[in-house]
Amino acid sequence: MANSKRKFEDKLEELEKIIATLENGDVALDESIKKYTEAMKLVKECDDELKDVEEKVNKIVSENGELKDFADLEVK
Repeated sequence: MANSKRKFEDKLEELEKIIATLENGDVALDESIKKYTEAMKLVKECDDELKDVEEKVNKIVSENGELKDFADLEVK
């Protein structure tokens, strides 16, 4: 399964496994570089997904069905 098709939580779990492996220190240099590269790709994917979700959360549908920025709403 491609990384972009996995759930966010699955990506975080994989990232945690990679970090644990690298922290253990029992990995050869070449393998460490591969693991680090894989981890950085996961970090970027997770960051992009979080930014997308944050943008969606910061928008709200108004009474007339238009999307509005949450920050622009008046408190009544």
